Amino acid sequence: MPIRANCTICADFFDHSRDVAAIHCGHTFHYECLLQWFQTAPTKTCPQCRKQVSTRHIINKLYFDVGGEETTADPESLQNEVDRMKVLLSSKERDWRDKQRVMDNLRETMDKQKRDLDSVQKEIIKKEMLCSTLKKQLAYMETQQNEVQAAKEEARKLRTKMKTFESLDKLLQGQRAEVESMITDMGVNQAAVEQLSIYCISLKKEYDNLKGTLKTTNDMCEKLKKEVLSSNNKLQKAALEVNQSKEDLKSLQNDLLNADKEISSLKKKVEFLQKTLSTPTRTNETLSRLVFESPAPMELKQPRLHQPADSQDIDLNMTYDITTPDDVAKRPSQVPSKKMRCVSFQVRTGYDGLGGRTKFFQPVSFYCNVEYLWLFMK
Repeated sequence: MPIRANCTICADFFDHSRDVAAIHCGHTFHYECLLQWFQTAPTKTCPQCRKQVSTRHIINKLYFDVGGEETTADPESLQNEVDRMKVLLSSKERDWRDKQRVMDNLRETMDKQKRDLDSVQKEIIKKEMLCSTLKKQLAYMETQQNEVQAAKEEARKLRTKMKTFESLDKLLQGQRAEVESMITDMGVNQAAVEQLSIYCISLKKEYDNLKGTLKTTNDMCEKLKKEVLSSNNKLQKAALEVNQSKEDLKSLQNDLLNADKEISSLKKKVEFLQKTLSTPTRTNETLSRLVFESPAPMELKQPRLHQPADSQDIDLNMTYDITTPDDVAKRPSQVPSKKMRCVSFQVRTGYDGLGGRTKFFQPVSFYCNVEYLWLFMK
């Protein structure tokens, strides 16, 4: 239940929710309001009567005993409470809006920092790649520099050797006046003596090399002479062989011509014999009819004309690809007439081999002067 008194600082009625304090001048205020007044005021005076006071004279809390009154709610205290709650709510809302604004600002700041962080990371990656590339280039440049240094050192050594070789060339090929002037220019100091010793050693090595080269050249000349002699001998042998081959070729060609002539003559003989055998006679017709109308006996085989062992006749069953005989003087020789074993037949009666009897022709041999009769009749 509120008390019918109010605080002159905040203009709210006193109640039991907040402590009430008093100072030695007798005026009462809310304790919190009084402390805030002392903290903000330029001088410590009473808010109501402006009398000088100090914090030692403050009575922190006053107790009011109110009894016998009704306990109904006072509209003014309720209004004060509502107003106070509204103020508190508005302050809380204001604080909440401030905090929300701060949070939004922090979110924006955080997003911006994230974007900045991503960009910085990308930049760091690029820088790292650039650093690695630069390191590789630096290593390559160091390698190139080392190679250049080595090349310079090698060039310096080569220049020194070139100068030495030029001096040696002048010693070897120059005139006496040039050599004397070069030695005079060198002087008589220790370096000149060392240079002369180097020249002498070089001249000695060159002399030894020339001796070795001369010996090698002489050996090579001897070897080449032997090879030339051997090649000449082989060439002469080859020429003799070529001449012998030419002579053999000529003799072979002559033998081939003779063989062609013999073949031509034999062909003419064969044609003549074929014409002679193609002329029919009574004996030839009878023999032909008997041969073709009767079965040949088992012991009678087809005659094949072969060259006799003691005769020089040509086998007609052979091809004309014969070996050319040696080149000897050709003498005409008489070719004896070819006699052939001819057959005549007599009618006989005998067993047929199947349990019966039959008639058959029995051959009777005799010699005739007709050549190759059986072959052409067949």
